[in-house]
Amino acid sequence: MRVHLPYGRSQLSEIITQPKVKCIESKQWQVTSPDKLVANALRRPSASPRLSNLARHSQKPIIVTCDKTRGVPSKITLPAILKELKAGGMKGEVTVLIATGLHRDETIDDVRERFGGKLTEELQVVIHDSDDEDELVFKGKLPSGTPLYLNRSVVESDLVIIESTVEPHFFAGFTGGSKVILPGVAGTRTVLSNHNWQNIDNPRSRYGNLDNPIRADANSTLRLLKKKIFALNLILDSHKRIAHVTAGHALESFNKAAKKVIQHSRIFVKPQPDVVITSNGGYPLDRNLYQCVKGIAAPEQITHDGSRIIMVGECADGISHGGFKELLLAGSPSEIYPKLQSVDTVRDQWEAQVLCRILLKNQVWFVTRRELKSEIERMHMHYASTIQEALNSCNVVKEERVLVAPEGPSLILRAT
Repeated sequence: MRVHLPYGRSQLSEIITQPKVKCIESKQWQVTSPDKLVANALRRPSASPRLSNLARHSQKPIIVTCDKTRGVPSKITLPAILKELKAGGMKGEVTVLIATGLHRDETIDDVRERFGGKLTEELQVVIHDSDDEDELVFKGKLPSGTPLYLNRSVVESDLVIIESTVEPHFFAGFTGGSKVILPGVAGTRTVLSNHNWQNIDNPRSRYGNLDNPIRADANSTLRLLKKKIFALNLILDSHKRIAHVTAGHALESFNKAAKKVIQHSRIFVKPQPDVVITSNGGYPLDRNLYQCVKGIAAPEQITHDGSRIIMVGECADGISHGGFKELLLAGSPSEIYPKLQSVDTVRDQWEAQVLCRILLKNQVWFVTRRELKSEIERMHMHYASTIQEALNSCNVVKEERVLVAPEGPSLILRAT
C-alpha cells in the first residue's frame, strides 16, 4: 500500500509492504466557498445578536485570535469580522490580540504571514506575553480554585470577539472557543494551575471529550468575564480549507462546532493495532517536536501495551520549548512520570507528562530530519529517516496489524 502523510507543507509518500495494513481517514467534507461559509455564519449566529448589532453599543472591541501553531485562515475571517464591526458603526483602529498561551516565539512576521501585510498595517496587533505582570489583571479565583490572571486588554474591552479553529485536542478535548482565552491570553500562574498533573492525568482529558477539567476552567473564565463575547468557530478539512463555520454565543456556537467535528472525525477501531503510523497533520502543527506530542497521543486510546507508534513530522523549528526537553532529559519515563505528580507544575510539564505516559506503554519511532536524531534519542524515542526504516527497526512481523492514520491529531480514535 502506498501511503501519504502530511509533512510540513508537503507530504511523505512511501510504499508499505506489510500484508496487514489498513488506512483510516475522517469523513470527507463537502467544501464550498469559504467566504460564503464565514459570511453566512456571521449573518445567522447561534444564541446571540448579530456582531454588527453588538458593535453598535461597543466603544472598545478586541479580536482575539490564535498564534501560528493553529493555522487560522485570518486572511479570510478578519475582513469579514471587520465588515460586521463597521456595519455596526465602529470607527478607528481595531485591536487584535494574539493568543499565545505559553508559546514564546510568535513574531510580527508570523502575524504578517497569516494576515497579509496590508491587513496587518490596518490593525493594532498585540502579542500576548503571559509573563508580563503589568499587562495582566487578577480576576479572582475560578470554581476549581485556579487563580485567574488575564490580559488587561481583554478585561478592559467591552466586546470580545474570539476566532479559532475547532479540532480535537489531546487534553482539552478540542482546540478553540474558550481555550483561546484560557490558556490563550491568561497569565503564567493561571496556565500552570489549569495544566496541573491531576487535570492532565484525568481520564476525561483526552481527544474529543467536551467535559474535562481543562475545558471547565476555560468555560468558567468566559462566564466570570460577564461581558459581550462573540465567537467565530472554524472547522478545517485535511487540506486546511474552511469546511464548516459556526458563530455567536461563545459556548453554544463552540459546542455545535465540536459536535460537528465528532461526527466527521471519530473513528472506532477494532482490533487494536500492533503498529500505528501517524503524523501531526503537517504545517503549521508539525513546526516543532513539542507540538508533535499531539500526534503521538492521537492513537493512545486504541493501542495495547507493546504497540509501536511511528510518528512523521517535519519539525522545521526543531524541538522548541526548552523546558519540555529538559524535563525529558531528567531520567527515564518511569522516573519522570511519577516525579511530575509530586512537584509544583512547571512550564511545559504537560507535554512531557503525556509523552512519558505514552512511552510507558508504547515505544515511539520519530521520522524527521536527520539533524534531530541525537535529541530525539535522548528524549527516549527512536529515530528513523523513513517510514520503512522505522518499520524495520521496530521488527514488525507478518501477522501484526499496521494501522495508518495520516491525519493524526485531527482524528478522534476509539477502541470498540
